[in-house]
Amino acid sequence: MFSNLNHVGLSLTKRKLQLVEVVNESSKYCLENVDEHIFNEEFDFNSDESKIISILQTSFNSISERTQFKSKNISFTLPINIFNLFEIPYESSLSETALEEHIKWEYSILFPTHNVAEQIIRSHKLTNEGNQSRILVVGISRLLVESIFNFAIQNNLNLMFIDVSHFASDASINLSEKKVLSIYVTDSMFSISSYLDKSLKTIKMFERETNFDFLSSVESFTDNENITYDKIFIAGSSDVDELKIELESKLNLSAEIFNPFEKIQTSESFIQNAYFMNKPNSFSAAAGISFRKFT
Repeated sequence: MFSNLNHVGLSLTKRKLQLVEVVNESSKYCLENVDEHIFNEEFDFNSDESKIISILQTSFNSISERTQFKSKNISFTLPINIFNLFEIPYESSLSETALEEHIKWEYSILFPTHNVAEQIIRSHKLTNEGNQSRILVVGISRLLVESIFNFAIQNNLNLMFIDVSHFASDASINLSEKKVLSIYVTDSMFSISSYLDKSLKTIKMFERETNFDFLSSVESFTDNENITYDKIFIAGSSDVDELKIELESKLNLSAEIFNPFEKIQTSESFIQNAYFMNKPNSFSAAAGISFRKFT
């Protein structure tokens, strides 16, 4: 039965579409579905709207053939490199309007080939460094967002959120420790986020061709931050077991591959499958966005 309290989280990468559905049973959220569809060819995020919708529809139909959805609400996560991210200092005395104009100006300078009017731009205040206020700016193509929105409309679905995969994944981890490092890995990229007292301090994106690239970037990041982290988490759409071993053996950093389904009950109709049993951490982004509260 469809309910406005149910929610499907979809994590879109260039290789696959992953899905996690949560449903409301007896006034609590339960896991209902975990599934994925592998693309025949790499997904091009710069495609025109008709191509984007066509690929999403084929993938969604493929999953629907073996999965009965109970949700009308959907949200998407996208790889971090699909977004334009940068951090800037700002004067805390600025009004919201003045800060917004300043952000747009900075965006136009840093990304001169992007028309600001054709971007959707959001910002998030970071922890201060000394007396310096800082903000994270995130931008994405309006055309891509509209394509996803129109896919939802075409399927009579309510689009709730679109977010960076790493941020969605981080929603699943325990930030109760004072100093937390989170690493999110994809096939050719990875990103590192640093949290102090549950607040985001910084996030950086890196290319990864080899494990050596990965280790060097993590070592450089931790050296620059000069923080002894209480907890290090690693997750993502690639196999992270080998990377965890290398982190521990070569950098002496103890990392935890977290399971986003560890603290959520399964629904009465949930059927365990290989995704749920063998590779839960790879669904951390889809899970994190599906767990997000909404009204």
